[in-house]
Amino acid sequence: MTAEEFVSLQNQGAVIDYNGKVPVEHLDYGYIEKCKDVKYLEKILKVLRSGEEGIYPDLISFCETRLELLDPKNRLLITDKPVTTAASLSKDEWGQIVDDLKMWQEESKKTEDSLKHQPLLNDIIKENIPPIRGSNQSVDIQQKQNKNHCKRPLPRDYQEWDKFDVEKECEQIDSNSSTTSDTPAIVNTGLSKLRTTLDASFLAEREQLNLATREKDKGNEAFRAKDYEEAIAYYSRSISILPTIIAHNNRAQAEIKLKHWNNAMKDCQRVLKMEPGNIKALLRRATVYTNTGRFETAAEDLRTVLKQEPQNPAALKLLSETELKLQDEGMIKKKRKGKKILIEEVDGDDGHNEKRQGGLKGEIFWVLYIINHLSHNLYNT
Repeated sequence: MTAEEFVSLQNQGAVIDYNGKVPVEHLDYGYIEKCKDVKYLEKILKVLRSGEEGIYPDLISFCETRLELLDPKNRLLITDKPVTTAASLSKDEWGQIVDDLKMWQEESKKTEDSLKHQPLLNDIIKENIPPIRGSNQSVDIQQKQNKNHCKRPLPRDYQEWDKFDVEKECEQIDSNSSTTSDTPAIVNTGLSKLRTTLDASFLAEREQLNLATREKDKGNEAFRAKDYEEAIAYYSRSISILPTIIAHNNRAQAEIKLKHWNNAMKDCQRVLKMEPGNIKALLRRATVYTNTGRFETAAEDLRTVLKQEPQNPAALKLLSETELKLQDEGMIKKKRKGKKILIEEVDGDDGHNEKRQGGLKGEIFWVLYIINHLSHNLYNT
């Protein structure tokens, strides 16, 4: 049976068996050229590459070309390229690579040497650097004794765990905590006040960038240690050298940790001026709005973030909390407003109105009389 007959059978509704064996008649130029089933072409290509029906290099390349035409990114078309070596390249190409590597190495060495032999830069870095955390702390003798006290080793196997008395251990922990609770708290007073600005105007741009990055990294270390005031100081030093979006965003987060809402808001606004739509700045500004009671404005910022990143977990969580607060705020306003009572005057008959007017005139007369009498007596006295 020719390829044309098979194509006609396929057009008439013949079902291709993907799990069965590919017929030899399908391993033909004409069939492959007219076949539009990518999955079946993959199977034909696998059979040709396996060599089960013989080795046909031209037919394999023809099948690959046909498959590439229907599915350019097909996984069977991906070929493993060998690692490039000097032998696989020409002399000119390999020489260009070697020259580029040498040039990069020389530039890196020059940059490293320039940073090492800069006394002015080192003086700036060492200026007003605070001492190491805890270097000026004093530890009581009682605490040293408690630390040096030998601890009973914990059980190592299941038999020892069976002998372990939980109640005795709890009593021992309670007794230790009661004896050490009277010890005074240790405060690190050795941390000197850190300057928040650095004058690096005489340095080159690359040196300023390196110094600003170094100060920012120090701020990150202080932030991880939960020393937020020191982190703000280092971020401020970095910003004074070279204002960057990262440093402003990090300082805003540290200000939020200390509940300095105004300072955090200023940093967020600066970031959004430098890069409108910055996600971190919008999230931090929404946090400030939420903590200052501006829930509607916070919700607007969070919706802007979700337009860019619909699955942002921080924005989704904060938006749900903000919407709940908005609902609570709406309920409180409704309770404060209360219910309005409509008062209507109903006109009665004419006789009743005349009596009411007469009674009012009499009451007004007596009130004026009493006020006049009291004022006269006060004046005479």
